[in-house]
Formats: sequence, structure tokens, C-alpha cells
Amino acid sequence: MITLYQRTDCPFCWKVRIALVELGLAYQIVEIQFGEKHPEVGSLSPTGSVPVLVDGDMAVWESAVMLEYLDSRYAPGKLFPGDAAEQSRIRLLHAYSDKIAGPSLRELVFEKRSKPSQDWSQDIIAQSEQKWRNCLRVLEQKLDGKPFFGNGYSAADCALAARCGVAEAYGAGVTVEFPGLQNWYESVVSRPSWQAAYPTSFIRSE
Repeated sequence: MITLYQRTDCPFCWKVRIALVELGLAYQIVEIQFGEKHPEVGSLSPTGSVPVLVDGDMAVWESAVMLEYLDSRYAPGKLFPGDAAEQSRIRLLHAYSDKIAGPSLRELVFEKRSKPSQDWSQDIIAQSEQKWRNCLRVLEQKLDGKPFFGNGYSAADCALAARCGVAEAYGAGVTVEFPGLQNWYESVVSRPSWQAAYPTSFIRSE
């Protein structure tokens, strides 16, 4: 049985859950609370952070590598379909989600989850929203009218679905300004993997 050490609202964990469901794999969850230093996570991952995926004797502590591992081990080519060039495009979009789109939202999320609404800095939120819209503009171009970011639902779609889900939960979802992305997101939300992998909660300030 695959075990996923995770925090439910973490987009890196969320995308792994989506991938597990898309691949039809049974798994169990060990839930880690925000700020918790879990001893097993500390022993399995040099970063001490989630997600960590354990499959038999294999422990994987980097979320992008988890999707590569699951695809290669259980369903070769499903999350990374196509030839070498197409697979590279999927990997680059996955990296864009993790390294550019995600950080663009960080300040907005941190502001809204750590403070009551009356204490939010509207300047910080506006700046973060603008960075996020810039990322959505890039993604609209990358999607280029196609139903998914890969040749079928891919690892890039798993990652970007979770990222857009976090954005929506904190008030910065995909808008009509980006019609291709909006159609893509509606399609993503309608998939069984979305409901099965959706976070049980999001961090909210009191």
C-alpha cells in the first residue's frame, strides 16, 4: 500500500493525490498538521517537509519526482504522454507551476491565512494577484485552445489544477479574462479525481 505523508491543503500534496486517483492507485494518508514536525517525515525526507510518498522500500520526498515515479512504476506514459519533446513540455509546465505560478500566489495566501480580514494588507494582496494574473496569461498562451496541457490529462494538469484550486480557495480563481483556462478548469473540476483529492480544509485565520 502506498502511503502519502501530507498536509491536506498543500498544493504539492494535492497534486500527488490527484495523480494517485488518476492512475487508479490505492493509497493511505498520514495527515500532518501545519507547523508539525513529524518524526517519520523527518527520517524519510532531508527537508523534513511534506509531501513524502512511501511505496514499499521506496521513499520519495520531492513532489515532481513522485509523479515521475508513479507514472513510470504503474502506468508508463499516462501522466507523461507523447514523444520526448512533448514529455519535456509537460515537465516544463510542471516546473512552471511549482517554481513560478506557486510563488506568485505565496504572499496573497500567507496574508489571508495568517491574519483576520480586517488586518490584510490590500497592497500585498494586489501585488500578488497581479503576479498571478501574469502567470495565468502565460498559461492561457501555453494551453493554446487545447483541452489539457498535455496530450491528454498529464502531470502538468495535476500540478496546475491544484495550484488553481488553492488560488480559488483564497479568492483568486481563474476568471473570464482567460476563457481557455476557464474551460480547462471547469473540465478539471468535473473529473472524479478532483472530488476525491480535494482538501478537507484550508488554513483560515480566526
